[in-house]
Amino acid sequence: MLNTAREEKKLPAAVIFDMDGVLADTEPMHGKCFVRAFAGFGIFITLEDYRQAVTLGGSTVRDYFISLGGDPSDWDRVKDAKDSYMREIVAEHDSLMPGVIGLLELLRSAGVRTAVATSARRRSLNLIIDRYGLRPYFEVTVTKDEAQAEKPDPRPYIVAAERLGVDPKDCVAIEDSPRGIIAAVRAGMKCIAVPTPSTADGDFSLATLVVRSLEEIDLEVLSRLA
Repeated sequence: MLNTAREEKKLPAAVIFDMDGVLADTEPMHGKCFVRAFAGFGIFITLEDYRQAVTLGGSTVRDYFISLGGDPSDWDRVKDAKDSYMREIVAEHDSLMPGVIGLLELLRSAGVRTAVATSARRRSLNLIIDRYGLRPYFEVTVTKDEAQAEKPDPRPYIVAAERLGVDPKDCVAIEDSPRGIIAAVRAGMKCIAVPTPSTADGDFSLATLVVRSLEEIDLEVLSRLA
């Protein structure tokens, strides 16, 4: 039987969430861990360097490492070191973004399907969504391992829509960064931007809607985007 909310008003077929900075305040954690991991291989950067190059600038972390003189053959060891540091930090902090559970429960009750599309690796996604108990809320999760691409490439969003069996134009993406917004728009989706302190000085002009928090997103807002 169709959900009453879906019958009463037109809603998106699916809402597809970015992970870092949208579901959990983990983007700075990734940065801190990569800063520490880079240092172990003789590459010394600040968190602001990382933010400008990766969070806002759109570079992949691997390309950034190599551009600074890092040896490509060291990359797997850099990732392993970063993952070790990340496990420590995630275990110690409750970093869910405000409004996450409320929005996910609302979407579930309204019959709106949900997915995650992230540029993170599968290992990182598993760590974060399991730590915060989010896995039951998502029908599909897509990482750069499955998409074989990172945002601003649209593939993470395209693959998520394909796996849900829905048209991208019937989806709304929720993003915190300019590169993620570009990916969603290129995939043919409307996009709600939720800037964070890490991304607030970025360019959000391509977003369909900009809000201060997930707590501002309800069925009325989504119906206007459907």
